[in-house]
Amino acid sequence: MTAQTATITATSTGAGGFVGGTIAAGLLALEVRVVAVDLSFDAGTRARLAGATLVEADLSAGFPDMPRADLFIHAAALTTDAATLGITPAAHVRANMAPLLAALDHAADTRPGAFVFLSSTGVFAATDGTPDLTDTCPPTAIHPYAAAKRAGELLVPAALDGICPAHVVRLGYLYGPGEAARPTRTNLSLVARWIDAAAQGQPLTVPADDPRRDWTYAPDLGPALLRLTAAAPAGRPLHLTSGHVLSDAQLARLIAQTHPGTTVRLGPALGAKPPAVPSAIPALDGFPWTAPKAGLAALMSRRTAA
Repeated sequence: MTAQTATITATSTGAGGFVGGTIAAGLLALEVRVVAVDLSFDAGTRARLAGATLVEADLSAGFPDMPRADLFIHAAALTTDAATLGITPAAHVRANMAPLLAALDHAADTRPGAFVFLSSTGVFAATDGTPDLTDTCPPTAIHPYAAAKRAGELLVPAALDGICPAHVVRLGYLYGPGEAARPTRTNLSLVARWIDAAAQGQPLTVPADDPRRDWTYAPDLGPALLRLTAAAPAGRPLHLTSGHVLSDAQLARLIAQTHPGTTVRLGPALGAKPPAVPSAIPALDGFPWTAPKAGLAALMSRRTAA
């Protein structure tokens, strides 16, 4: 499955958010016909997805009547924790699982060319890793979001067996354009927070333990998924990450360099999970993952233009 066929139709759930919206925008740039599905789309996302068909629907109530897609990407997710939302852990799990089950029902009815479930290295805890997170590390999955993602990793291949190819990928730390605080994702990436702090003349606070993290420029995900789904599923969750690993201090200094006078200071230790090691994915051999310095430059350029 490649963009050169010029007839690919992709359906992407969660496209009103940062990750889903960025993937949908990336597919549009490759001339893929995109149907973007979410509860709602703000004005900025509508502008980013100009040319896509936007479908507003509450997937917890079932999937809307839509035609078959060549590529179905399930990115809908509630990452804000249950306590912040004022709901129970059980309700949080339900909020993540109900849209997934609706998407699986839709896939069973329409048999897409390929189905992608976007999981997360959030299934791991800070104590996981040997020392880093490979796709053979058993995930701890100890909180509602992690448990729902881990359940999805197991359910998707089982539910779609004999129906369509099912790919399960874990995303790591992401940054890129289009980040905004939303009820479903109230926390911005460190990159976005540090860029905002630097623009306001504030110091960039780095955890005292200075964790190492894998950083992936989110606009790379759409092209990467097109390549990935051109091949048969791996039969296990894959780490779809760039392989670019920086400590928080290294990343903060890159951002500080773009704003003369910005300082980097230490804050409380954080205890973050280790970086994810990219899976060996033959279809992505030679893929041009954007390096952090180039990604930051592109992001700064977009912000300046805006």
